Amino acid sequence: MPYPDWFRAFTSMPSQDHFITVDTARIHYQTWNDTTPVQKNRPGLLFVHGHGAHSHWWDFIAPAFCEHFIVAAMDMSGNGDSDHRQQYSALGYANEILAVAKCLGDQTTVVGHSFGGAMTRVLAFHHARQIAGFILVDSVISATKGSRTPPAMPRVKTHHYPTPEAGMKRFRLRPYQPCENRFLIEYIARHSLKQTTAGFQFKVDPLVFSKMAALDLPDAATMVRSISIPRGFIYGDQSRFFPTESVSLVTSLFAKGHVRKVTRAHHHVFLDQPKMFIQTLKELLVTIAGAPDQARDIL
Repeated sequence: MPYPDWFRAFTSMPSQDHFITVDTARIHYQTWNDTTPVQKNRPGLLFVHGHGAHSHWWDFIAPAFCEHFIVAAMDMSGNGDSDHRQQYSALGYANEILAVAKCLGDQTTVVGHSFGGAMTRVLAFHHARQIAGFILVDSVISATKGSRTPPAMPRVKTHHYPTPEAGMKRFRLRPYQPCENRFLIEYIARHSLKQTTAGFQFKVDPLVFSKMAALDLPDAATMVRSISIPRGFIYGDQSRFFPTESVSLVTSLFAKGHVRKVTRAHHHVFLDQPKMFIQTLKELLVTIAGAPDQARDIL
């Protein structure tokens, strides 16, 4: 399959793997440009994946920002190359994100997609002074406090596949949506598998939601209203989570110009419109994170 030049350029950039321990679990993150003293003087930019995803979802997005930020993408526990836990919680995930953000410096902006955006919001609500700002990407915000209890622990059979290609055929976006950029789906699917003595299996812990501890947290809208650090929001105009009334709520919670729409994009915004997403995120970073104005010109 022929790949676009921009995709080849970004995914060919070498990255460095790192591991830190957060509450007894080894957390993996990767960086692209943290090895020189010059880079160490730049602000941090941390990308956080959605549910069931991993840091490699950002391999064709994150490198676009290396000129002006120290850039990293992480695996939350239960995902990617990070450890699985016996129990997960929103505060636990917030602590993991904060720990990685601190590795990038005191002025780190966090970009969180979907479930990762929800955990980034919890981080900002509890530890706002320890990050520079945050941007949520198609992450649901409700004015109603949830009454969620963990679902019953399902019986899960671990499937093993003889080759990565066999496992990749079973990969699905969740929530489901169409995506014309099949080369991106194939790329992240390949990185979603690990080799074991029994064959290839998906890295994600399928019991994450069943193991989530119920916590007494305010509704999402209340959290956002109480956070004073710079913040922004990006959503897809075809996202199932953002009908007109949801967009109106989000717009009321963020400063004028800090809510951006990506056209012809569903929930997985940067899979549908990667170049447009990069440009939109760069414009927001110029506005809320003090990136130089010339940083708008990426591709």
